[in-house]
Amino acid sequence: MGRTERLFRITSLLRGTKSLRFDEILQRLGISPATLKRDLRYLREQLGTPIAYDAFDRTYRIEAGGVNVRQEVPGLWFSEAELHALAFAYRLLEQLDPNQKLVPRLKSVIDRCEKLMSHASGRNELIDRIRLIVPGKREVDGDAFDVVTTAMAQRRQVRIRYFTRSRQDRTQRDVSPQRMVFSRTWYLDAWCHKTNDLRRFALDAVEAAETLEAPAKDVSLRQLERLFDGAYGTFPGEPKRWATLLFSQEAALWVERETWHPMQRMHRQADGRLELSVPYRDPTELAMDVLRHGDQVEVVGDDVLVRAMRSRVRALAIRYRT
Repeated sequence: MGRTERLFRITSLLRGTKSLRFDEILQRLGISPATLKRDLRYLREQLGTPIAYDAFDRTYRIEAGGVNVRQEVPGLWFSEAELHALAFAYRLLEQLDPNQKLVPRLKSVIDRCEKLMSHASGRNELIDRIRLIVPGKREVDGDAFDVVTTAMAQRRQVRIRYFTRSRQDRTQRDVSPQRMVFSRTWYLDAWCHKTNDLRRFALDAVEAAETLEAPAKDVSLRQLERLFDGAYGTFPGEPKRWATLLFSQEAALWVERETWHPMQRMHRQADGRLELSVPYRDPTELAMDVLRHGDQVEVVGDDVLVRAMRSRVRALAIRYRT
């Protein structure tokens, strides 16, 4: 029995009874007295488990008051792989969390998990060995992020001052938050009470936010998915067209493992080229992603996207003309 399993079993035994004597725990676990002493000390001093010792009865128990302060999640057992996955999730959240507002609340939990991993596998500082790189990530104001996420959880409306970059325009809107989406930055899908319709707002363009007392209007997740998840990228609305992209043999080695859209269709041709089809509504974001592959991709059978690509390529040619 490994140490991680022993620690969970000791906690489970003490949680399942009012109290247990030292020799009773030894008998149930089949370990040495020295090992049990070390494990009890480790649970109390390193993991914060509220284990108390009654010198009169010579028994161990989990203090009721301590459980009220530290909320336990009974019945959850974690393998080493699952503990590692928690560390990865922490690093992911750390990279996506504006101003580190959420991360500190999870850090103590991850520290305890890492201590378990260190003793089980001999590896320390796992989190410091994980890096997440998000090119082009746009930073979000931490206060606005907190207001929006809290209001979404409490089902209350939010008043935002929003800057629309394409029109260089600032507006004030009362919105009912529905869900958060991350794609290079955080987006808020919300019911806009100014337009009486669903809208997607980039949180990095929210200049101010305050929670209102008014209850939020609820919209079903199915309706949100139908409006926002069908088209390509962050542009809302149901898709109007399908684009077919033909990648070279070389580019196909990478693209065949990429997900451009949940409904994408891929077909590897006999000559090694890869055909990728994706739905879209607005060609802007799709054209930018196609340009990443330069001359290794060709748009076929879609005049709208072809025209958008030609316009951008001409502008690039003028920009870099010698």
